Amino acid sequence: MKYLKRIASAVVCAVLMLSSTPATAFAKTTMPEYIRVGLTSAYENKQQINIQNKTLKFIDSPSDDPLDYTTISEFYSANGFAVRVGVSYQVVIPIDANGFDDAKAQADNYISQGYANALPGYNNRGWTVTIYGYQSMSEAQTAAASLGGSAVAPSDVLILSVSGDPIFLITNTDAYFAGQSADTNVDLGSREYRGIMKFQLASSGLITAVNIVDFEEYLYGVVPSEIPSSYAYEAIKAQACAARTYALIKVQKKSDLGYDICDTTHCQVYGGYTNESKTTTQAVVDTEGKAIYYNGSPIEALFSSSSGGYSEDAVNVWGNDVPYLKAVPDEYETDCQTWTRTFTLSDIDKICAAKGYNIGSATGMRITIDNKTSRVQKVEFIGTEGTKAITLESCRTVFNAIGSSLSSRVFTITNGITESGNSSSGSNSNLNVALGTFVSSPIDGYTMTDKNNYVIGNDCAVVYSTASGTKAYGADGKSVDLSKIPELVPFINNAAGSSSTSTASTGTTVIRSSGSTINISGRAIGHGVGLSQRGANGYGQLGYDYIEILQHYYTGVTVE
Repeated sequence: MKYLKRIASAVVCAVLMLSSTPATAFAKTTMPEYIRVGLTSAYENKQQINIQNKTLKFIDSPSDDPLDYTTISEFYSANGFAVRVGVSYQVVIPIDANGFDDAKAQADNYISQGYANALPGYNNRGWTVTIYGYQSMSEAQTAAASLGGSAVAPSDVLILSVSGDPIFLITNTDAYFAGQSADTNVDLGSREYRGIMKFQLASSGLITAVNIVDFEEYLYGVVPSEIPSSYAYEAIKAQACAARTYALIKVQKKSDLGYDICDTTHCQVYGGYTNESKTTTQAVVDTEGKAIYYNGSPIEALFSSSSGGYSEDAVNVWGNDVPYLKAVPDEYETDCQTWTRTFTLSDIDKICAAKGYNIGSATGMRITIDNKTSRVQKVEFIGTEGTKAITLESCRTVFNAIGSSLSSRVFTITNGITESGNSSSGSNSNLNVALGTFVSSPIDGYTMTDKNNYVIGNDCAVVYSTASGTKAYGADGKSVDLSKIPELVPFINNAAGSSSTSTASTGTTVIRSSGSTINISGRAIGHGVGLSQRGANGYGQLGYDYIEILQHYYTGVTVE
């Protein structure tokens, strides 16, 4: 652990998420020493959180440097501990005590006087005797007046207990705990975590666990949670830099939630010490302090699992134009991810009812696809009394009204009718596929859309030209040997080295559903903005280094 390493000064900047203009340029940012991670995936708004450590330290963690803590008291239990919310009103009596044992002795003295529920406590960095069990605030206030204390509501109390029995009461403050030593993790049962643990008490009286951990060591638990350790090492290093930069921005924003970042896909996945692997940890070490900058400022380093062959422009997802988050080809993406969903007109009715869309009874659905990226830019729900248009990222998230969002916006209606443009669905005899588009299901025969673009039978491949020559990829995202497709040989020379301006790669395609069932077939996972993890793996396998990978996905950036 690097808790003794402290910075003398820091350069602080404010960067608005997805700002339409870059922040003012400044010198390379000093990395934070720590980060506060809200463990919202499993330990948010709980009445009780268990701790498996047999030895646990209750600590004073200063806000300016929480990892430079002071131990207030140390507890031992063969059965571990639990932190839970208060269950009754309390009377808190300030005392002069030299540690936990002294406070317990004074609590025992109150027990001898008939106050059976007296325990040692801690309130606003001072020792107390806390008497619990009062059924109302008025009852507690009456007792407090005679005891020289103050009444406290259950929502302001945290209880440290062993085997269900309270041993220590913490009032009017969050509770901070650490393992036996600086190198001992805090074990919450399903996961272990480096650093220290804050149990944050909300006004609702529920607890959220917040892991405060060394900034670089935080990344040890992020990178393997976001990208497989089996991926190309340079791709893992690229992910480490993206994750570091993303976390840096979160720390700089000074969240008022009590933590800087969460541990879910809403931020970036963090699995703590439990998820760490040797390979991904080494990638973090090998890129220590490296972040991604645009015009001297750290970027919002967004990433997703896969792009489906072409990343997306941020303006088409959230409506904000970001100069470094532009759509770029992702031709080396590996392990193509495909998915399907089926909806009925009744499902569309349910979505519209949940969202408040008044279209009458649903009669169909129409999608508009950007031919360059193959992403749906508009979904229209059509009804007897009107049509509701949905755009941007809502094209996939709107479906969460009846289950879950679509995996990505790279999809088509496979049993639909093409109203305009070039369709990637429909009958095989009239199949047209946008330049560079992948095909996600077997096709009998192939159709030439222009001299540079072909769809091949059961190989499920798309062949197209690039500046470096003719390329072929299958539905799994892997290269296809062109020599195994002899019927294309006459056309390959015409395609090689050219760059097509075919209308198939520009404009849009509009497809409308037909019938009472809407069959959707898609590829890619996530919003598709920024780095594609599967695409980065492909680039890494081809020998690109992590800086080249990052500069491909983030336009005009530097890595330093």
